[in-house]
Amino acid sequence: MLMNFWQTMQNGFKGEVGAVSLEEMLARHTTAESQFIELQGMNVHYRDVCRCAEPDKAPVLILLHGIFSSLHTWNDWTDILSKDFRVISIDSPNFGLTGAHPRGMFKYIYSDFLNEFTDALGIKQCSLAGNSLGGWMSWEFAGRYPHKVNKVILLDSAGFFFVPPPVLLSMGLPLSGWMASMMPVPRKAMYATIRTTYSQKERLTKPVLERYYDLFMRAGNRGAGAAVLRFIRNRAGFDTAPLKNVTQPVLIMWGRNDAWIPLAHAEKFAKALPQARTIIYDDCGHMPMEELPAESAADALAFLKQ
Repeated sequence: MLMNFWQTMQNGFKGEVGAVSLEEMLARHTTAESQFIELQGMNVHYRDVCRCAEPDKAPVLILLHGIFSSLHTWNDWTDILSKDFRVISIDSPNFGLTGAHPRGMFKYIYSDFLNEFTDALGIKQCSLAGNSLGGWMSWEFAGRYPHKVNKVILLDSAGFFFVPPPVLLSMGLPLSGWMASMMPVPRKAMYATIRTTYSQKERLTKPVLERYYDLFMRAGNRGAGAAVLRFIRNRAGFDTAPLKNVTQPVLIMWGRNDAWIPLAHAEKFAKALPQARTIIYDDCGHMPMEELPAESAADALAFLKQ
């Protein structure tokens, strides 16, 4: 057994164990609408979809995914909402096909990135929807660049201190990113972790499970994601200072059966953002846009069109 471990470690020094090359990832996970833009030393993957009658006049909605996820988590919302909006979903730095940020993780990485991204695409104003870690990106951007943001939707958003699932907790420890890259990642263990994000496990299809595993194994993503978790851990949570500057209309969406970020956090956001309206989904976990796409997208559309 010790010999097998040593062989694994030796192989690891030659490259990440089980890593899937970017070329393979591009072949598997780009779509007809995939686009790329060079920003901050990264080739950023995003989708820009508008099926409106007058695309040039369509309001912009930017969608931001959570930890170890990708823009694909918004596929259903994109299909539904692109009839009324120019819907842009992004593989955020350190995740998805975009991969690791060359500077790793640092303060205001995501809000400053979004500022540059919107400038590069000529977007002067937009609305935002963010899930989990993407929720943090959304309210931080809205608080720091308020002139660019019309409305904000927070889906089971990160922002206040909580104890994450054990697998995320362990990946925030020192050397965890290196260890995760040097050791095999059992597919079944990854699937089991992803299933904890859903209230009704049967709603999580095999192709979706395989996509999450694939993009987790994209070269560089394990270490990059661990750096994000370590950054948050070392600061005992999130800097909520920008939250005080969020004055835009806000819709809070939460799954009552969220096993990752407790339902009580919806109340924390409602208290911090008195202008917010809250919707709780009784039969839902951590990702309403995936588990209840039609219902959550309809609620989002009603809020955005008010």
